[in-house]
Amino acid sequence: MKSFIGLLLGFAATVCWGSFYVAGRWLFGEEGDGLNVYLFNFLRFVMAAAALSPLLLSREKRQLVKEAFTRDLTRFLLITAIGVVLESYLVFYALNFTTAARCSLMANFSPVATVIFAFLLHGERIGKIGGAGMVIGFAGIVLAGLSQGGDMYAVTSWRSFIGDAMALGSGLCWAFFTAYGVDVSNKYGGAVCMFVCFVLGSVLMLPVQFFMVDITEVTAIPLQVWGGMVYTGVITLAFANGCYYAALRYIRAGVLGAFGYLSAGITFTLSIIMLKERFSLLFIFAVVLILTGMILMMNHPGRGGMEKENRNGD
Repeated sequence: MKSFIGLLLGFAATVCWGSFYVAGRWLFGEEGDGLNVYLFNFLRFVMAAAALSPLLLSREKRQLVKEAFTRDLTRFLLITAIGVVLESYLVFYALNFTTAARCSLMANFSPVATVIFAFLLHGERIGKIGGAGMVIGFAGIVLAGLSQGGDMYAVTSWRSFIGDAMALGSGLCWAFFTAYGVDVSNKYGGAVCMFVCFVLGSVLMLPVQFFMVDITEVTAIPLQVWGGMVYTGVITLAFANGCYYAALRYIRAGVLGAFGYLSAGITFTLSIIMLKERFSLLFIFAVVLILTGMILMMNHPGRGGMEKENRNGD
């Protein structure tokens, strides 16, 4: 039952994330270079923290939030700086250069890196089947990077490789976020962890606003950008990340990281429908390899990881 709950939480987060790439690509396609990623991400973090705050009204949860800020502030600052602020900036801005499907595939290099981080930090081992899945999935990512294509906004060009590189970087950040956050997830639960991360992310991004944002930009934000901001802040950040971190209580970090491959498949489907994305046969073969790798990694007989119970019961 615990494994089922973990898989269900991971799946809910993955569906939301699959739609993020399409929404981000649409925003950049409609707004062009006029979309300020620093302001956009700052406001997303504020909205995400506000969306999670009602879940923390109980005395027990408020006490956990207080403990997180006082006892584990250093750990949370590191998780937030790398796994929230840097990751969010890289993966969102990548969509200005590359298509939704390519960005999702490159960002979802994270399952490979998550397995490595999980072994280094927690001694979580991957079996032969899982190792084969990791290699197959990575091969798919390499082939996807070599393929041609495009969407309703642009065709594949040298700009795509810039976005691909940024998306790969975001995948490394997310892998660290997943593996290094195991202990605090067990201790505080998903909702508390993500609330603290989004509050700290807002604080870390605040000084940037003074240098990278003109105050008039706030009043000039188009309605469709506000809509995208609310969706990507409340749904793809607050709800999805809360589910993801809660899932770490029930399943191993390496297995949970493999859901990234499923996210790529969801983005692949949505981008065809909503962005008229065009793919070569090589890209389609790459997606098949990636999804195959996901299935193998999710079923690997690894050891170690998430046996500890969460004392706050969410």
